[in-house]
Amino acid sequence: MTNNVSLIKSPSYQFYRQYRKLLLALFLSLYFLPAYAAQTPLQNQQIIVTGSAALSDLISLWADGYASQHPDTLITIADTGSVAGIDALLNDSANVILSSSPLNPHQLQQFNRRFNYSPTSVAVAMDGVTIYVNAQNPLQQISLVQLDAIYSSTLRCGARTFIHKWNQLGETGWLANAAIKALGLTDNTGAYHLFRHIALCDGDYMSDFQALTGASSLEAAIINSPDAIGFSSSAAHAAGLKVLAISRQKNKAAIYPSVQSIQTGHYPLTRKLFVIINNPPGDKISPAIKSFLDYALSPVGQAIALKAGYVPLPQH
Repeated sequence: MTNNVSLIKSPSYQFYRQYRKLLLALFLSLYFLPAYAAQTPLQNQQIIVTGSAALSDLISLWADGYASQHPDTLITIADTGSVAGIDALLNDSANVILSSSPLNPHQLQQFNRRFNYSPTSVAVAMDGVTIYVNAQNPLQQISLVQLDAIYSSTLRCGARTFIHKWNQLGETGWLANAAIKALGLTDNTGAYHLFRHIALCDGDYMSDFQALTGASSLEAAIINSPDAIGFSSSAAHAAGLKVLAISRQKNKAAIYPSVQSIQTGHYPLTRKLFVIINNPPGDKISPAIKSFLDYALSPVGQAIALKAGYVPLPQH
């Protein structure tokens, strides 16, 4: 089997850790000035945040850093998934939601029907929906067409046949005759919908697809199943996992998720992560929410995003 992989070669878990540390050091040296400067103290302010599981740990890190500058602002975080977060914004049980994808037309229609205006979306970081296999799996790369043949029941991306076993991906060793166990995240996550849109060409998941709740459950399942493949955020790099490079077509250059490939959009499953708020047209954003967003988007906040395994927004 021929591997045509660009950018970096066969990253291990240890390589990714070293790669992140090196990038963080470089990022801080070039990007850390000027540091975030706290504004006028905000008294007795509260921010209620809910939404994407992909951003919950990042928001927690931002909240801890922000609290050291604004101890009187209470930030409450509830992790429910991007789809459920929309409901919280609609019924006013939260004033900020985290979303790992833009709102879809139906969600925008719901919001407009309820408030007669559109919500405000602010991109705060980036990541990539990443394809993982067990660290013992010798596979190095995979194409979007092959992913469609593994995960879908519709074959909308151009594959002629479904892929059920590892030998159909060129494996000849101990894994060759094993059935592929296709895993992923549930339909209340942005990763589920982005993967369906790009890797399945808006087709349908097959009936044997196993949707797991939370990245930690997915990671554990792949680590314990050498025959498994799964998708999750690029921020997940537990020991025992292996990242596959992705090509848009079979035998074309495959690209690993990296800071550069995600910022440029060259990685096929790149996405932006958003904070979405209910802010009427013409009204100023509440001081507490604006101050928190300023912190998240500052060099300090973006360095925290990188340290957490996400990708900072590109500078313009």
